[in-house]
Amino acid sequence: MSKLNVVNGMAMLSYLQSNNIDLGGEVVPFNEGMCDGDTIEDIFSGEFELERCVAHGVGVEEYEDIVINPLSPLFTFDYDELHLFFDEDMFCQINLITLLAYLDSNAYDGKIALHLIDYDFQEIKCVEIKPQGFFDVYKSVLINKQIPETILPDIMMEAVINYLDYSKEENDLTEFVMQNIDMQENDLLDEMFNRFKYLGLGDTSLQKIIDRVKFKY
Repeated sequence: MSKLNVVNGMAMLSYLQSNNIDLGGEVVPFNEGMCDGDTIEDIFSGEFELERCVAHGVGVEEYEDIVINPLSPLFTFDYDELHLFFDEDMFCQINLITLLAYLDSNAYDGKIALHLIDYDFQEIKCVEIKPQGFFDVYKSVLINKQIPETILPDIMMEAVINYLDYSKEENDLTEFVMQNIDMQENDLLDEMFNRFKYLGLGDTSLQKIIDRVKFKY
């Protein structure tokens, strides 16, 4: 039985490779950050790529090299089983919703195992998950910026609520930057990373928020 493992980003892929961990089957990274910028319904289409290029400030070729090409085995649907390795934080869960929405929109009917992992890439638990209904969740949350009607697992719903707050012009992060606007940027970044670790944001996303607040005020 054929199996494809999808891990959330290069950090976990590098961890697996450097520690010689064999998950069994091919391993590909999901190198996106769907919590930043806008998106469209036709996931991974040419129009989707253009929209996401705007979100990340990169060209199409660079986007395809980083996101599309590494993920290309997924698009063949030649696998009986998909094993998805994602963290519990907002960043990973919004990526997970996007991936499940893509599988839903393409009527994938193979087995999907979701492996929830911690910050050290250790597995917390593994559950079987169905993609049906996640395309509607994706549209509600990522496109319309609304709470979905579908009942989601607690971890995913918490991430959705955090994402909807994060998507606002003013949110907990911008308020924190305003309150600490005189702090040295490196110290501010470190403090934001630690305080808002549950969001799963990297330095680039946090720096954009700092720059936006400082430009505005």
